[in-house]
Order: sequence, then structure tokens, then C-alpha cells
Amino acid sequence: MGLETGTYIDSLNSSNPTATDAVNEGDDHIRLIKSTVKATFPNVAGAVTPTHTELNLLDGVTANTTELNYVDVATLGTVEAPKAVTADANKDITGVRNLTCTGTLTASGLITLADVYPVGSIYINASVATNPATLLGFGTWAAFGAGRVMVGIDSTQTEFDTLEETGGAKTHTLTTSELPSHTHNNPAGISPAPNANDVDITGGNGRTIADNVATASTGGGQAHNNLQPYIVVYMWKRTA
Repeated sequence: MGLETGTYIDSLNSSNPTATDAVNEGDDHIRLIKSTVKATFPNVAGAVTPTHTELNLLDGVTANTTELNYVDVATLGTVEAPKAVTADANKDITGVRNLTCTGTLTASGLITLADVYPVGSIYINASVATNPATLLGFGTWAAFGAGRVMVGIDSTQTEFDTLEETGGAKTHTLTTSELPSHTHNNPAGISPAPNANDVDITGGNGRTIADNVATASTGGGQAHNNLQPYIVVYMWKRTA
């Protein structure tokens, strides 16, 4: 039969040459095999070391060179631009700058807002009165500390040694024992008397009056403002 023709390996006929082909056509068959191999692998300029098993892993892969380069990362677990995100041997990923999720993101081993705000936590907002259960999407929250400021627990002071203990007052009227120690000047015309229990009224006719002379009273006895400087915010406590 005549010498077969072909461009790539798949066009070669494994039945050729036949037993009846002329011996002098053998060189032509060898040249044909060499040309189809080179045409099939035009960019192979060195040894190809993968095994057939490793090469077979590519069976069915449809990615192009650009797409395959996305997974050519220098260090597993470290985000590189513009490369695919890969995890390291510990399943960790570092270097993520922004992560946008359009659906439900479910993960284990991550710290969530529910972890940051466990039961008993206080949530403070200076602009929005919305219950944190709506804002954060978890937990049961109750308004907390209306009209009060918070103070850290202190086991050495009875006023502050119990959680959620309350005390203090917005206003207070001083009692006599709470007044600072002080003295009053004698009223005009009254001077100390020779006797311990009397006083003399100078400029008079020598009359004396009993001890404990009261001075003129002043002041309104009103309660004073007891408030520290403050700022008002919304506060909520997680109860469940």
C-alpha cells in the first residue's frame, strides 16, 4: 500500500507498515512518526517527568493557562493577588482584606458577634434605639441602666461589691452632721461676757442675756445637685 500521511499522533495507523510494504519505505515511516510527534508536542524542549498517573489527573480539565495560573501560589494559606485563595496544612488563611458574602456564611472555629457579646454583655449605641436582637441578629436583649451610670465592681467597698447593685441619688439635702465644721462671727453689739454662761451687749445699759445666742439664719435648705458630668446613650443587656 502507499505510504500513509498524517499531521499529529492520532492520525497514525498502528497497523502500518504492513508486511507487504516495501522495505525501502521504512525510512519514510520513521520520518512520519517523528514529524507527527513534533507537531503534537511543539513546545516540549526538555524531559517530561510526570508519570502517566500524574498526567491522567489532567483528564477532563478544561481550564486555560490564565485560569491555571490562578492556583499557582507561592505560599499556601497566604492570599495573593490575583490568585485563588488556598488554605495551608492547618486549614488557615491569612491576608484577606475584605470579604463580601451575598448568602449565608457558615463556619466553625471562627469568633462570631455572638461570641463577642455573650449573655450578660452590655451593648451601647449613641444613635440608634433599635433592639440589638434586630441589629445584630441574635440573642434576647433588655433595656439596661435607665437613668444610671455604670461603675466597676470593687469587693473592698460595700456599695460596689455586688453586680447590678444600685445606689446614689440625683439630689441630696445635707444633714447637720454632714455640714463642714465652721464658726460664725458674733452679731454686732454682742461680746463675750465675764461669766461663761452670759454675754454682754455693749453700748447698752449693762443688761445681760442668756448663753446660746442665735445668729441670723440664711439659706433655703434645698437639696443640691449631685450629678457627675454625663452623656446619654442607649444601653442594652443580653439576657439570653
